[in-house]
Parts: sequence; structure tokens; C-alpha cells
Amino acid sequence: MKTKHTIILLVLGYCLDFLGGLFKIMHRQGADTILTVAAILKIAGGLLFLYKLVTYPKWKDFLNS
Repeated sequence: MKTKHTIILLVLGYCLDFLGGLFKIMHRQGADTILTVAAILKIAGGLLFLYKLVTYPKWKDFLNS
């Protein structure tokens, strides 16, 4: 999996989070499910991004710059 895929997961999670919050305000059905899926996507994307960052060969140089 490439780094851009992890960023896409994060962005998709935040978009669904916004949509779920909007549905929650409007008292629509399925808002809880959307918020749960958004949380799972954000956690998965964040963990995968951290994994890609730590396994990058020059990650110490990247963090110190």
C-alpha cells in the first residue's frame, strides 16, 4: 500500500465524519453507522500512515528537518 492510499483513507474518514455529523444534526437514520465507519477509517489510515513513516529508510532525517 502506498502512502497516498493512507492519506486517501484519512481524507475519506474525515469526509464521512462531516457527513455523519450533518446527518446527526438533521436526525437522519444511519448517522451512527456513518460515524462508526468514519472513526474506523481514520484510525486505520492514521496507523498505516505512521507505519509507512516509521518504515521509511530515512525517517529520522525526515523528522529532524
